[in-house]
Formats: sequence, C-alpha cells, structure tokens
Amino acid sequence: GPQRPMLIRFLECGRLRMRDIRLVNPAAWTSAWLYCEDIVVDGVGIESRANWNGDGLDFDGCRNVRVRGCSFDTSDDSICLQASRADRPCRDTTISDCVMVSKWAGMRIGMSSVGNFENVTVSNCIFRDISDAGLKIQMCEGGVMKNMIFSNLVMWNVPRPVFMTFNRFRLGVDTPSETPPMNFMGRMQFNNIIVDNSELSGIPCGFVLSGVPGHPVEDITFHNISLRLPGGGTLDEAAVTELPEFVDQRPEFSVLGDKMPFAGFFARHARRLRLSEISIETARPDARPAAAFSNVEGLTIRGLDLA
Repeated sequence: GPQRPMLIRFLECGRLRMRDIRLVNPAAWTSAWLYCEDIVVDGVGIESRANWNGDGLDFDGCRNVRVRGCSFDTSDDSICLQASRADRPCRDTTISDCVMVSKWAGMRIGMSSVGNFENVTVSNCIFRDISDAGLKIQMCEGGVMKNMIFSNLVMWNVPRPVFMTFNRFRLGVDTPSETPPMNFMGRMQFNNIIVDNSELSGIPCGFVLSGVPGHPVEDITFHNISLRLPGGGTLDEAAVTELPEFVDQRPEFSVLGDKMPFAGFFARHARRLRLSEISIETARPDARPAAAFSNVEGLTIRGLDLA
C-alpha cells in the first residue's frame, strides 16, 4: 500500500521545545514523541484533515510533558497519551489552554497501555465538534492508570464528554501475545465541566464509565457538571436492562449498541464513585432516567438534577 510518513517523529530525546508554529496536513500522524522527556509544546496550531489517522500530538512513554495554548483540527485524536512499553511509563503530564476539534477523540489516554499512566492534569480547554469522545480514557493492555484531574472544560457538540473503560484487549502488534493482566484504574477527578450537546439529535450522548465483571474502575469523582442534551429518549430505550460488556472487546462506544437506557450518565463495575452538583437538561422530553448504574459499590450522589 502507499507509504504515509509521519510529519515529525522524536525517539528517546530530551529537553524538546516546540513553539509558535503551524503544522498542516501531514500524510499520517502530525507528530510522534516516543520515550522522550522534558517536553514543552506551546502555541502550536495543528490542522490535519487531509487523510485519516491524522493525530495531532502523540506522546508514547513520555515523562514531564507540558502542552499549553495549542489549537487542533484533526481527522483523528487531537492529543494522545500512550504507553506501549512496560518500562516506559506516561508520567507527569499537563495539558492546558487548548482548543480541540476532531473527527474522532479530543484527548485519548490509553488504549496502547502496556506501561503505566500517572500524574496527568487537563485544564482550561475547549472541546468542539468532536465526533467520538472528548476525553477517551482506556486501560486495556495491563498497565496501571491513576492520579488524574480534568477541570475547567467546555465541550460543545461532543457526544461522549467522558468515555472511560477498563478491560483486556491486545491492541498493538508489538504487545505481548499473552492476555494482559488487569491491574488498576482509578483515582481521577472531573470538575467544573460544561457540556452543550443540545443540537446533536439522533446521536447517543452521555458520560460512560465501565469496568468489567470483577475489575472495577475505582475512586472517581464528578463534581459541578452542567450537561445539556438533545433528549428524545423513548420508553423502549428506557426499558433496556443490560448493555453488552467490554469483555474481550476493543473498547469503543459502538460495543454498547444503539439503545441507551439513560439520558446522561452511565456507570458500571465501579467502586467508590462520587457524583455531586450534576445538572442535566434536555432540549426535548426524555423518557429515560438521568443516570443508570450497574454493579457500583460505594456510590455517593449529592445533587443530580434532570430538567
């Protein structure tokens, strides 16, 4: 097939600075940063719609990463954090003051997840016109994922503002062939988030958090979240009692099917889940409950309103 080179690729580099440039229409990923440390990306604009898989910034096994003041219009994930090697964790990363537009996800953390992810903050960002998920957070190849805060975010036309999965699935061609273990995923906070999806009629919307039986996502907080939705949910959808599990599945939203028995929030196989000051408003009447929970141990709800 045709060769599609990446525009920029760094391998095992340190003290990298990329500032105030525009990167336009690469053949494949705009930039790949492999096993690097001490990175600053500041004031960079990425436009990548010429091809498919046009990721913006992909950090694999990188440490001490600061991305700020950047804008993205991409045909695939705008920013990726990955860990394809067990000995190269994704650690100490801050993303702030960015605007993300994407045909797929705004930020994807995980999927490629043989190594660990820890100490990540995402703040003061805008996610707009995203076809899949705003924050796509996925641990499936055996690593540990913990200690993350997502705060002060605005999302407009982003059907799944947060899509979080914990399961087993061998993703990469270099991933060890044996079934990966299920380690730990948790200790995350989502605070001060405004979502407006009121124009997205006919598209399943909402926050989704799912482990698999016997392996819960743990210690998750959602606080001060305003969610505007298209509504229109039917009694037929509300009557759905079980959604397909992510057991041995590639962790994509499509696994769940097309009938969602909740208006705005779904969590299953979780432990110590806290929801507070959650406001859900629908543009049209919705026959479904605001939220649905399955196998959640230690659920605390302080303020969940459906208008």
